Amino acid sequence: MPNRLAIVPAQTKQFAPRTFAELYSDTSRCAEKLRNAGLQKGDKSLLFVKPGYDLIVLAFGMIHLGVIPIIIDPGMGIKSVLSCIRTTKPNFLVGIPLVCWLSNFFPRAFSSIDGRLKIRSSSFRKEIVTPSIAWTPPVQSSQSDLAAIVFTSGSTGKPKGVRYLHKTFNAQVYTLKKYFNMQVGEIDLATLPIFALFNPALGITTIIPEMNPRKPALANAEKLVQAIQKFGVTSAFASPVVGRKIQQWCTQHAITLPSMKRIFLAGAPSTPNLIEKLSKILCKGKVYLPYGATEALPVAQCMSEEIAINKKSIEGGAGSLLGSAISGVSVSIFPISRAPFSEDVQELKGGEVGEICVSGDIVSDGYYKMPGATMDARFKYDGRIFHRMGDLGYYDKFGQLRFLGRKAERIITENGPLETERCEPVVNALEGVRRSALIGIGSDHAKEPCIVIELEDEKLDKKILQNSIRQSILSVFPSLEIKRIFWERSIPVDSRHNAKIHRLKLTKKWNGIVSKYSKAGLIE
Repeated sequence: MPNRLAIVPAQTKQFAPRTFAELYSDTSRCAEKLRNAGLQKGDKSLLFVKPGYDLIVLAFGMIHLGVIPIIIDPGMGIKSVLSCIRTTKPNFLVGIPLVCWLSNFFPRAFSSIDGRLKIRSSSFRKEIVTPSIAWTPPVQSSQSDLAAIVFTSGSTGKPKGVRYLHKTFNAQVYTLKKYFNMQVGEIDLATLPIFALFNPALGITTIIPEMNPRKPALANAEKLVQAIQKFGVTSAFASPVVGRKIQQWCTQHAITLPSMKRIFLAGAPSTPNLIEKLSKILCKGKVYLPYGATEALPVAQCMSEEIAINKKSIEGGAGSLLGSAISGVSVSIFPISRAPFSEDVQELKGGEVGEICVSGDIVSDGYYKMPGATMDARFKYDGRIFHRMGDLGYYDKFGQLRFLGRKAERIITENGPLETERCEPVVNALEGVRRSALIGIGSDHAKEPCIVIELEDEKLDKKILQNSIRQSILSVFPSLEIKRIFWERSIPVDSRHNAKIHRLKLTKKWNGIVSKYSKAGLIE
């Protein structure tokens, strides 16, 4: 294994491929560089570097030295990023020159910073691979020590810093290896940088694709497919938007990907149609749909065959299928509540809709310096600590876990509650619809349910599609009348996966438009 390739760039000019032995050497030298810069065990450091080799080596270099990396997605916007920094109060910044320079213009947010280390990719890589740099031996850390702080994307609320202990990472690596049969010697296409950090621990080769991981929707499908074919990629963790690009390219050019054992689609629900088409190009490979969050992963999973069997129910208002809980993880449904759960809270029965809550070693250790948020999200039940996922769901009559959407995005109508994943799959199944979003309009407690549509092709006849949407929804929900349908050239999505819909932003926007134009019936 030491001589096997650990990190390989799909674009040869990025950096020289590194074996596992070389990666360990690079990590040790990186730790020495960090130590010389003034970092030591227990320090907290912001990490703002380019995804790929730099991120992997610096993240492992920090852990090697006992430094706690703070990982924040810059795509969440400057206000949120600054809020995350103020909350964690890091004492060091390791980042590209631009970030180090910009930090000087926000003295309040960066007031806790004692030192900065600029990382210029080309010079950093040359320095790290130089044998003359001394090695730093790894520090001793206990399983209960804090390993990293990873911030949530903040799609439906304020971003929160998740406390990852060493034992949390170890439990997640063990689960990936055992449950998904990820074996030493496999080859992974790293379209989501954060998940590439698991590969060295699994003994899996990481292929760094030629794409901007912060804008997966703009990825070049041809280059991704070429990388899969060239390196014999066996596995990939991707957002639905990347999976869709790969599927469309392969379908259009009559290409199959026989080397692929599996592709994970995560970040947002994938349509049954996409999963079916993607399965065909994988030959004997499987499409996995893992369920989890920054706070807990993986929690549950289902495969393409199960989606095919349940396609009718998914597109018939039963909710997206999450499948079965991962071995060693407890997934329970509890009553919906805005308040923290009390000690006498009771688990719901099968078929009853509530909050999805999880317990197990893969669950992280609460939020960093956010005791209120931790208290809201954690509770004790039956002697175990559970985490509230913020999602709604239920167990169907077959004992399979169903997902109904985010709790914050459920709307209350005059006919009762309506969840996004009951309604949207009905609309998404229609030809010509790229994305849809359920939102509520009005200031009263009971909202008017409306649908926002992003078209596959702007030239499509909207009047015909409007009628199809209304008829499809009525066929599933006879009492649900959709009076207004809004059109978006591009529905806003999260920066990490380009797949999670920002329904709260849409709600604010269209409520403002309806309020501005009092003749709301004219707006469609």
